[in-house]
Amino acid sequence: MTNPDLALRAEQAVIGAALRDPQQLDQIAYLTPDRMAHPTNRALLGALIESRTSNPAAPATRMPELVAQKAAVRGVGADYLRRLADAAPQPRAIASYARLVQEAAVRRDLALHLDRLRAPSAGQRGPEPALDRLTQRLEQAPLTAKFSEPAPEPYQPRPLPANSQEVRLDLRLERQDTVLADLLQNPEHIREVSAWLYPEAFEAGPRREVYEAIVVLAERGDPVDTLTVEWEVDRQDPERYEVKVEVIVEERPDYLARLATTAVVVGAAVELGGEIMAEDIRATLANDFGSIDVTARGPGAEPKPSPDVRVTGPAPQVEPAPLLQPPPAQQAHVVQPNVRP
Repeated sequence: MTNPDLALRAEQAVIGAALRDPQQLDQIAYLTPDRMAHPTNRALLGALIESRTSNPAAPATRMPELVAQKAAVRGVGADYLRRLADAAPQPRAIASYARLVQEAAVRRDLALHLDRLRAPSAGQRGPEPALDRLTQRLEQAPLTAKFSEPAPEPYQPRPLPANSQEVRLDLRLERQDTVLADLLQNPEHIREVSAWLYPEAFEAGPRREVYEAIVVLAERGDPVDTLTVEWEVDRQDPERYEVKVEVIVEERPDYLARLATTAVVVGAAVELGGEIMAEDIRATLANDFGSIDVTARGPGAEPKPSPDVRVTGPAPQVEPAPLLQPPPAQQAHVVQPNVRP
């Protein structure tokens, strides 16, 4: 099941992108308000579609007031809608965000059949592991409270507390974070870097998962931002949502927000990516070939005694091998001339 926080963020991204550029609604005509999980978002998308239809020439600056009047949702005014628009990651990527909303809606539809799937069929014998795994993944108990709450606040990255100290990482991890930050902020370099930088060069955990997600999104032609990357990571393995960095518990939203705001030099991923790959190759070679005896005998080198062999007595006398006698010389056959008198 899609993480409920991600589902709400995808819905807010669609609405925020449409508020900033109402013409983008033409790209997602297939997305109907009933596909939104939160009732506030359903009302806002319906009001957006009606405002766009009745006032096609209305500028984007007027849309918050028009939508707020049509939606008539308690606590949702023009200021709320302006903050929602400012929080939209990329308005031009509204079609990709709409696909995320549709994906979450399909999973909710499947979850409605949870009880029927759990009920044994006629004549069925024994447990069905495949159905059990499916129903576990479709379990939507945590969604009930999340989607019945009042209008959710527009998503904002969670900053570190003012009294907290930033975790100091070693140089190797800092290089990896810099590469990820550059790719997240400058996606135009992803294809160049992913052509030779393999995911195993990154530290196992969130760094490797984020890099794999970035590469997958770029290969599909989807936008690369904090929402789409986190969605892709959650899609691959929803169980591993929280990770530990040293002694600090760090959630991916904070980690991705930190990457998105890290000051990096454009193109740093190309240079530092080469260093990361070279370092991983050296570590792999040291691990694979570290047990090889580099003092083995080579051309012209005397063999060294093995330290595991101990001589406890006098060395045995070895008789020299007898010399081979040279083969007898063959007598050449002399042909005598036949002389006639």
